[in-house]
Amino acid sequence: MASTLGEPIGRGNTATIYRWGKTEVVKLFHDGSTARQEAEKEAAKAVFFQKLGLNAPSFGGFVEFEGRPGLIYERIEGLTMLWTIEPSAASVSAYARMMARLQNELHGVRAEGGPELKTDMARMIQWAPWLTESEKQASQAVLDVLPAGERVCHYDFHPDNIILSPRGPVIIDWMNALVGDPAADVARSSMMLQGRSLPPGAPEWVRRRELRELFHHDYRQEYFSLSGMDPALADAWMVPTFAVRAAEMDRGDDGRHAAQLRSLLAATPGGWT
Repeated sequence: MASTLGEPIGRGNTATIYRWGKTEVVKLFHDGSTARQEAEKEAAKAVFFQKLGLNAPSFGGFVEFEGRPGLIYERIEGLTMLWTIEPSAASVSAYARMMARLQNELHGVRAEGGPELKTDMARMIQWAPWLTESEKQASQAVLDVLPAGERVCHYDFHPDNIILSPRGPVIIDWMNALVGDPAADVARSSMMLQGRSLPPGAPEWVRRRELRELFHHDYRQEYFSLSGMDPALADAWMVPTFAVRAAEMDRGDDGRHAAQLRSLLAATPGGWT
């Protein structure tokens, strides 16, 4: 290979990111029965979304390294927004509004013919091991009446997936990206921002509940102001959003997302049993 594997710079549940040559990184998937399938799925998404000219790292192709599938991406220098925000109300509010502006710009991109958000959500809901059959049916019923949409949805849009590079903010980690209704993407971001689990070694502003709440409030306020979206449209997506999260967190989760889903279902018009 022309490039050599460098030091690791990030690790997730499915892969580890390493430096790759002078200007790129490689995402090497962990050993497992689904590693190649996951890599090929993400590669197909990377090709599709790169054609849209989004503010994202360039995709360099698929590789294998010592038997492990990998994806090459442009290396973006800089800290993520998560680690740039200072523990002050002014800093938190400013970056919350920046995140809202970036997401609103992203939702302005039409992307017909891509992987569909509602289809993927339905698949995850039916698979969710934490949910009973009646909970799956109730969640699916809510999802069925929501709009399909045709806009780019990152579906993992939060401060640690925005690098503040010398050339400006760059959005990373597109493996969950889908085509759908912007309100679903906002609901997903809102759910993550309100999460009670903190990342290891979280910065001070994240550890302070009042600053996390301020970030969430100002993010939503700015997004709805810019987009003109009725907040109720995003709230309507919360039931399927929590159902999908319950499926994603089948490992290492205490069932709290399923419990939150049950509370939401109980509060839906007509109730739920």
